[in-house]
Amino acid sequence: MIRLPPPLSSILLLLGACAGTPEPAHNSAPSFGEPLHRFTVGVPQTSADGSRLRNGSLDLDRERLMLGPEAWFESAPVEAHGLFDQLLMSWNVHVPEGAGVLLEVSVQSDGPWSPWLHLADWGDVEQAGATTRYYERGTVQVDILHLEESMHRARYRIRAFGVQSGDPVVVHRTTLTFTSTRDLDMRFQRGLPAFPAAVQLTVPALSQRDAPPDLSSRICSPTCVAMAMAHAGRPVSPTDVAHLVFDKEHDIYGNWVRSVQGAFELGVPGVLVRLSSWDAVEHFLRQGMPLIVSVKVRLGELTGAPYGNTPGHLLMITGLDGDGGVLVNDPAASTAQDVPRTYRLEELERVWMARGGVAYLIGR
Repeated sequence: MIRLPPPLSSILLLLGACAGTPEPAHNSAPSFGEPLHRFTVGVPQTSADGSRLRNGSLDLDRERLMLGPEAWFESAPVEAHGLFDQLLMSWNVHVPEGAGVLLEVSVQSDGPWSPWLHLADWGDVEQAGATTRYYERGTVQVDILHLEESMHRARYRIRAFGVQSGDPVVVHRTTLTFTSTRDLDMRFQRGLPAFPAAVQLTVPALSQRDAPPDLSSRICSPTCVAMAMAHAGRPVSPTDVAHLVFDKEHDIYGNWVRSVQGAFELGVPGVLVRLSSWDAVEHFLRQGMPLIVSVKVRLGELTGAPYGNTPGHLLMITGLDGDGGVLVNDPAASTAQDVPRTYRLEELERVWMARGGVAYLIGR
């Protein structure tokens, strides 16, 4: 078993042990119990498991993959242990100045593998040439692969460009999250009679509204990442995060994969996952890790929010009050003083878990 820096190692222990087929939930009950999503977290392996590697090496002692000039790594097939029609990935990778890396995925059911699809990149990848995000059965929509039909397995490829001898690209971690939207549509597991126990983290509160006017409405994700960085002892301004993680192709600052990689570039590792369990939320909070979560809110769905509705927004969960309240830092508040607030658990479940459950886990 690959060892991960605590508390991120708990992802394997908690989520790996809980994977399974969910039962339909009572629509009115908050969700507790095992997640709906299936995860693979670790560092790439080579040769013994069917992976392929050119111009690189695996440092087993330090659990990292090193890629030299014109190098590439192709993973062995990763079984989802069930059907999936959405795939989410993240990585923590050191990229030397002037170099670049490209992350591509391919999926399979019972027939041939799909073409390699461009999922993410970091650094200068102009030498990569033409890539594609589309094929007849699926599309990479910004940072997640959406499939027209269910698949059984995936593989990924990392290609390095512009690397100089003696200064390799270093891959420290990759994460794959498999989701069946059919299971997601079934809602969540049976609710427990009691809410999760109280737990609260002290996280510096930052408002995205303090950024320059041309950025302030667009940097909820960088602001949340900056709060996570400060909590981990590596304070950085939201605008600095925004400039680092900006997705030029899609003209956004909230690309999920780039946000997690940006935190790693600034010194704090992390993973991108999807959650459907308040047990998992409580677990990570007790490990000292706040959760940055992606919500979609229709008018009137989130009582006390500093917005009526939003097609996409990131906020941070910092605790649970033990009485059905979720403590959050919502960067959309007009001042830092107003950022901490409490949302109802069942409302946050609807706008977060029921709409994908995407979370950044950033911390040591």
